[in-house]
Amino acid sequence: MLANIKKYTQFVIRQDRIISIIWLSVISAFAVILAAIYPGLFPNEATMQGIAATMNTPAMIAMMGPVYGLEAVTPALLMNQQCMIWFAIAVMIMNIFFVNRYTRADEELGRQEMLAALPIGRLTDSMVMVFLSFVLNITVSILIAAFTLVTQIKGVNIIGALAYGLSIGMQGFVFAMITLLTAQLFSTARACVGVAFAFMGISYMLRAYGDMNENFASYLSPMGLGLKVEAFYSNNFIPIIILLVKALLIAVIALFVNTRRDVGAGVFPARKGRTHASKFLQTPLGFAWRLSRGSFFAWAVGIFAIGASYGAVVGELDKFVTSNDMFKQMLQGNNGANILIDSYIAMLSSMIALLVSIPLISCINRLRTEEKRGRLESIIATSIPRKTIFGSFILITSLKSILLIFCGVLGLYFAAYSSGVITFGMLMRSAFVYWPALFVIFSLPVFLVGVFPKLTSWVWALFGYSFIIFYFGRLFPDLPAFAIKLSPFGSIPQLPVQKFSEIPLILLSIIAIGLCMVGIMRFEKRDVK
Repeated sequence: MLANIKKYTQFVIRQDRIISIIWLSVISAFAVILAAIYPGLFPNEATMQGIAATMNTPAMIAMMGPVYGLEAVTPALLMNQQCMIWFAIAVMIMNIFFVNRYTRADEELGRQEMLAALPIGRLTDSMVMVFLSFVLNITVSILIAAFTLVTQIKGVNIIGALAYGLSIGMQGFVFAMITLLTAQLFSTARACVGVAFAFMGISYMLRAYGDMNENFASYLSPMGLGLKVEAFYSNNFIPIIILLVKALLIAVIALFVNTRRDVGAGVFPARKGRTHASKFLQTPLGFAWRLSRGSFFAWAVGIFAIGASYGAVVGELDKFVTSNDMFKQMLQGNNGANILIDSYIAMLSSMIALLVSIPLISCINRLRTEEKRGRLESIIATSIPRKTIFGSFILITSLKSILLIFCGVLGLYFAAYSSGVITFGMLMRSAFVYWPALFVIFSLPVFLVGVFPKLTSWVWALFGYSFIIFYFGRLFPDLPAFAIKLSPFGSIPQLPVQKFSEIPLILLSIIAIGLCMVGIMRFEKRDVK
């Protein structure tokens, strides 16, 4: 049995070695780059104290977590407080996709049933996932700690680097085990990943609520618990141990559930559909909507909730500034609160746009997934033109982009209107100005599906680059303008802070239309694979 487990482990490692190496390399590269640039960003104690004070506002606490160590601020401490949560989220995403790929996705495609016919044991795949996930996250932890130590920035030491790395790794391990559990509960890979991401969103909002109100809610969240390590300050390893225990308990539950279900099925069976399809479902537009409606409703609820959670900060932000003499001075008198709130709204609008781009990319890429799995061929073989099928996906994605932005705006307004410092029109303008950028974001996979179908996953590189520019770009004051404008979001005027300009919006729309036209024309002519 042990020999078979060893062989299965080697099989998974061989299958996943390239993807995992890419993930580890990218995360490690960012760890060393950010650690290297932080000393230059804060040349003296006064600058660091000013940045720390800015971070100690309700908006920044909700976004990145509580501020500590104000009496002994170092570049290492600021790096931890500004970057840990985003590294943790990246590692969580890596774990969710890794576990899903070799559990529920394999079962859905029938590969797991073939492997289960061999003498490897019913729980072999799940046990191997527990082991490999642990190894993967320990590797991430060690790499982050080692590269942080190599830079030798002020405030970094071995204990702090280990606390920093292990906190990120153990948060990832918890979500690996959550994904392993959802793989037992649900019968499709999309549901498995969707629920795991929903847990991640809930974890983030719990942490934000708990950190802002200084209550127990943040301890219920793996992200909130991870931040309680306070790397490069108190270096508290107890939350790391709790995260490890929590992950192992979830793993035990997942293994138990695995013994109580059939191979290929989940504990919660897929809902039975109608005996006969509706007339709308028999159309290309209905087909595109049916494939994406589940994720749309999930994202709509999630984006509304995120908008509402951050909208609740607006009133607190207004009170914080008006009652804080230091911030009044920094922001020049009576209009200080409005300046800060406008900047906050601009930041939230770009963040909502970035979030909305995820389901839009997934919606277009779903067409490629249907093609790879052989299901699209049976539709194309009918009299329905290819451009009609592809156009239906593009139309559904366009409608989703508008509705999802509206959900984010509605959540913001619902939570913040009582403060009296924002208007619905202002929120609509600041959010919908990003629609041309979103048009470019989902037109790129349209182009790739039509012209270079094997490269469709590379569109996530543009999303990653846009996120880096959005969040980390402000750390590089000398960043060339063209580097910012390489992201579709970098050309958008940030309302209500910046002056509106229609030229970049028109140019982005023209680029997006061109990409869509080329993608559709090439899709009509190429072979279905």
